[in-house]
Amino acid sequence: MMQILRAWAGSAHGPVAVLGLFLAGPAGAVRVPDVYAESVPTADATTAGESAAFGEALRRVLVKVTGRESAATDPALFAQFGDPQRLVQQFRRDTAGMLWAQFDPAAVRNGLQAAGWPVWGEERPLTVAWVAYDTGNGERDLLAGTGPEQGAPAALREELLRTARARGVPLVLPLGDSRQMAAVTYADVWGEFTEPLRAASAPYGADAILVGRVRLFPPGLADARWTLLVGEDRMEWRGGIADGPQGLAERLAQRLAVGHGSSGGTVRLAVAGIGNMDQYGAVLAGLQGLEAVAACAVTSLDAGGVVFDLVLRADRAQFARGLALLRLIEPEVEEGAAPADATTLRYRVAQRP
Repeated sequence: MMQILRAWAGSAHGPVAVLGLFLAGPAGAVRVPDVYAESVPTADATTAGESAAFGEALRRVLVKVTGRESAATDPALFAQFGDPQRLVQQFRRDTAGMLWAQFDPAAVRNGLQAAGWPVWGEERPLTVAWVAYDTGNGERDLLAGTGPEQGAPAALREELLRTARARGVPLVLPLGDSRQMAAVTYADVWGEFTEPLRAASAPYGADAILVGRVRLFPPGLADARWTLLVGEDRMEWRGGIADGPQGLAERLAQRLAVGHGSSGGTVRLAVAGIGNMDQYGAVLAGLQGLEAVAACAVTSLDAGGVVFDLVLRADRAQFARGLALLRLIEPEVEEGAAPADATTLRYRVAQRP
């Protein structure tokens, strides 16, 4: 069993929460607990100040839920929701002047649907980040999830994790004393040699790999090159430190956020190899939690497996990407081979290593 460090940075005014996650196998998707909640500073205690704070919190939630930064600056989208306070389920203030607000998920989703914006579900890919940094004064190293780094490297880690939390993307930095970290060199990351990075990332059970090469000089003007590896797909961009998690969120949302303007129709899904109620419950809960699935009904249940009838919000390709993210079931036929029954998608319980 391997310990993975998952760090979620709080707001600029709050602490950094570090959670230890113990995994016995591939992690699959990670449920992000605070997609519909945000903490924002309140300028003052007046009614106007509080109203502005709720509005800012909603804008930040819209960015997380859609996966798109532009959601925060679209006046037509914001106007769709009316008074943000009407969407608040609960809120609280702290002594540091921060206001935390939890918004009604159904209301947010309905507003986005009415405005024609996509919705990205709470089950999201786990990404492992391999980041090489150069401070310009002879210090070149890999960024670890924990460590003795001070100054610029520590600020780099804090900004990466804070931005990842703000965008709702689960991000893992490798532990400094892990075998995986020892197996990867600075040259591997800076030269972007993907094979050692893929091999070292496999034990983390991550769905994606984010590679960063960051120059931390001159001070305050960091320059970063980012590469995202998802399966065989490769995406590249350039920018600052925050552009790593921001670009990651935008690109993952393009693949997984579901537009609600059209229906994906219905599909029958046959899952073989379900041998006990735990497996049955996990598959059922996984299907019901997919953003691409609007409704899920069990048609038959026997020793041969379970057949589900699904109503989709997305096309079959996007639905298949969501299934792959769950890592609970896998296609029975090899890619490119014709299924025995073209009207039914045939899967089986995934074989865990």
